[in-house]
Amino acid sequence: MYTTRLRAVSDKLTNTEKKIASYLESNPQQSRIMTSYELATQLDIGQSTIIRFSKKLGYNSFRDLQVDLINSPSPAAIEDISVDEPTNATSYKITRQYQEIIDLTYAQNSDVTIEKAVQYIRCARRIQIHGIGNSNLFAQYFANQLTTIGVLASCASNNHVVYSTISCYGPDDLVILISESGETPEILQAAKIAQNHGVPVISMTRAVKNKLYDCSDLILRTVNRMSRTRLETMTMRCSQLCLIDMIYLNLFKTDYERYLKALDESKTLAFTKER
Repeated sequence: MYTTRLRAVSDKLTNTEKKIASYLESNPQQSRIMTSYELATQLDIGQSTIIRFSKKLGYNSFRDLQVDLINSPSPAAIEDISVDEPTNATSYKITRQYQEIIDLTYAQNSDVTIEKAVQYIRCARRIQIHGIGNSNLFAQYFANQLTTIGVLASCASNNHVVYSTISCYGPDDLVILISESGETPEILQAAKIAQNHGVPVISMTRAVKNKLYDCSDLILRTVNRMSRTRLETMTMRCSQLCLIDMIYLNLFKTDYERYLKALDESKTLAFTKER
């Protein structure tokens, strides 16, 4: 997954970090056996820069990066889609890219993180979920999923409604924010209002640190891959959906009988309404 991790943060790399990435790509065999000190010496940079680069990609150490580099497929296996390639080639690449994103989403979010998110939701009296643009569609989906099992969750597309709602919340409530960039002004404003009222904030945002990190009690990391096509946006949505379903199903397990009963009642009401 090294290539996918690198693509996910490529627009946030410094010139020195791009130099490291370029060397690893150009010298794959040598890179796999070098220590961080040897690589730093080779590139005439500080060893700490190698460590920071590794951590920016989500690894605990340079050694972990090397292990992943050894096991990662060649860049050609997950290259961008070309307009003149056959259907089977495009379909295969899409399948690989989506699988890589799902695997990386799982790797970026520990069991402890998912369990904390579940606990926040279980303990919350009321939950406001918010996103801007396409992210609001996933916020609505998340709120609907929670509502069907009896969790008092809501989602609004109007920012002023969201701000007013959050300002009425307190420490026993919860705000969940979805923002790929983590820099959207409206989302940051919602987070700050929540902070001012002592409301816990869970943020679903990209793995690279951004402004939303400092306004959140818990971070759920989403990933995507840089691409010349619209596939970049689609894979990021895949990461968001994967995380939402991971949380929802793990929540469902914590009180299976109660949530199942609520879900059955919700389905019955929906069926009656349709008739």
